[in-house]
Amino acid sequence: MSTIDRLASAPSFAGSWSSLQPSLTPWIADVLRDMGFSNMTPVQAATIPLFMQHKDTVVEAVTGSGKTLAFVIPVLEKIIRREKPLGKREIGAIIISPTRELATQIHSVFSSFISAQPSTSSTPLPPPLLLIGGIPLASDVKSFYESGADIIVGTPGRLEEFLLGNSSVSSGPQHGKRKTSSGNSLGVGSTKELEVLVMDEADRLLDLGFTPTLNRLLSHLPKQRRTGLFSATMSDGLSQLVRVGLRNPVKVVVKVEAKKQYDDKGAEVKGADRKTPASLSNVYVVCTPSSKFVTLSRILSSETTATSTARKFIIYFSTCACVDYFYKLLSALPEAFPYSIHSLHGQMSPTRRSATFEAFSSLPSETTGILLCTDVAARGLDLPDVDVVVQFDPPQDPKVFSHRAGRTARAGREGKAIVLITQGREEEYIEFLRVRKVPLTRLNYSEPTSKKDLTDEIALVEQFRRIVLTDRDLHERGMKAFVSFVKSYSKHEASFIFRIKDLDLVRIARMYGLLQLPKMPEIKGKEVEWEKVQVDWDAYGYLDKVREKQRRSQLAAQNEARKRTKRPIDDQDAENDARPSEDADGEPSTKKKKPGKPIATKAWSNKDDAEARAKLRREKKLRKLKALHAKQEAGRPTNDEGDLEEGEGDWKEELARKKMAQREAKKKDRGTTSNGMAQVEFDL
Repeated sequence: MSTIDRLASAPSFAGSWSSLQPSLTPWIADVLRDMGFSNMTPVQAATIPLFMQHKDTVVEAVTGSGKTLAFVIPVLEKIIRREKPLGKREIGAIIISPTRELATQIHSVFSSFISAQPSTSSTPLPPPLLLIGGIPLASDVKSFYESGADIIVGTPGRLEEFLLGNSSVSSGPQHGKRKTSSGNSLGVGSTKELEVLVMDEADRLLDLGFTPTLNRLLSHLPKQRRTGLFSATMSDGLSQLVRVGLRNPVKVVVKVEAKKQYDDKGAEVKGADRKTPASLSNVYVVCTPSSKFVTLSRILSSETTATSTARKFIIYFSTCACVDYFYKLLSALPEAFPYSIHSLHGQMSPTRRSATFEAFSSLPSETTGILLCTDVAARGLDLPDVDVVVQFDPPQDPKVFSHRAGRTARAGREGKAIVLITQGREEEYIEFLRVRKVPLTRLNYSEPTSKKDLTDEIALVEQFRRIVLTDRDLHERGMKAFVSFVKSYSKHEASFIFRIKDLDLVRIARMYGLLQLPKMPEIKGKEVEWEKVQVDWDAYGYLDKVREKQRRSQLAAQNEARKRTKRPIDDQDAENDARPSEDADGEPSTKKKKPGKPIATKAWSNKDDAEARAKLRREKKLRKLKALHAKQEAGRPTNDEGDLEEGEGDWKEELARKKMAQREAKKKDRGTTSNGMAQVEFDL
């Protein structure tokens, strides 16, 4: 028997709902049964009783373990069991989520329960209120005033704005900084009767920089409350948050243990805990840098065969620019990628993100769908029926790896997570993950150095380039995607494994289908390895008519300017340009050149010739002045050497006087006197 651990599927239940004490409200139990949840998961069985016993809880559990219902049910039960119903503007529970998508998902779970409450209820619960960006705050305030909300689900920034009257959180890179109030305005609603505060995906809240916002919210909320903190991983930052926001919390940790195995000698092989669901098959594929897309194509083909029946895939890239670019490319290759392709990343508008999320979630079962995304879809989201997760680029933060993989194999379903590893140093990442209790098994879809891989790689690159040549916008997107990938790779937290100097960037650029290499320090000196693609850049245009019209206008203006600056120069002009200009009196010109005109630079080899010519000009000028002085003094006898020496002194003085007169004349022309005061004349 092999010593490789095989993990048994962990039981997806830990007792029936009827075993809970105190027992659930009948209509809540009915909703659970209608949803198909006949039994509790371990995290639900451990957490719900603690909440009902008025305990603060810290819950650490693997992804897909049922954490959402573990706080939804006790929140509902606590509000229903209140002796005195909440007032119209009083808030009973607040759930804080790191992203809009996760907040929307939690809100929909609460809505499913509340909409099913019996009409005969004496105190029916009002609909929960969703507070996320992308929706005018005035609309949320109006809804709250009209119908109230016992339960509020939202993101930190919008909750702060709603409850405190101001927000310190930016609305995102695509919208710039949000204009917030000065902090003097009053918030909406009363939290004096708050029963429960829940922070879901708490580690992600801290990773996104919400710590100051959370501290302000915690200081605003009453101390007499129950607080639940839910996360798949724990960190030092979370420990600090626990100390600030929770009182004597009970920690719940749900682990997945390996099934007992025995080696060939019958000795027990002890299995280690793991941070991924037992129903998840976690594998890796080794490939060359330039064959990643060929490998991806084979994975998709293999997993969608009749024997596999996988229908929903999530493919993770490192940056938003990569998602945008490859979404465009793959959508234009229906023969190689005959799937329903969607894209999701953090720089999309909230409306588009919601539409993409809804479209992918509601795909018919017979349709194979692919979602290209960044880590915005790595945490907390319960995308239904995801069969396979492919990590095209390993995450910058190793903690995110298990969160990505956890988008499949949820609620006891089987799933597969595949990560693409580049040959060489990146293979050390597998051992690195194993130490972090994320074991992976190698899977081969093909040999990474096979001739077929090389042939398919060349063919796919040619297809990419043909598509890119149809639209200049794709070329620009590709350049941006490649640069963003290189920058992202250089910022890996596991930088001792992911080293930019070990990457064959030229081959990766070719795999991206680039037409030329971008100018960046990481590629300096590697241009000789690049095979140039013949492109008529003047004719290469945009499919967008408006952008193409602008490009042609700019091109025409550039060509016209080029014609003006490239006037033919004859030999005489060239000679004059090579010398310093002289004024009418034979002196070198002191005028400054007009700004904007380039100054001709001379080769160092011509320096001696220029100095010799300047010396000849000076000697010629001296001879002219001596001759002029001799004519003026022609009538005076020159009897001895003293007269000659005096005459030589006279012409030098004459030269000095002449230069002084020229300077004075220039000063007068500029309207100044010798003392520097301006002279202004008025005609009366």
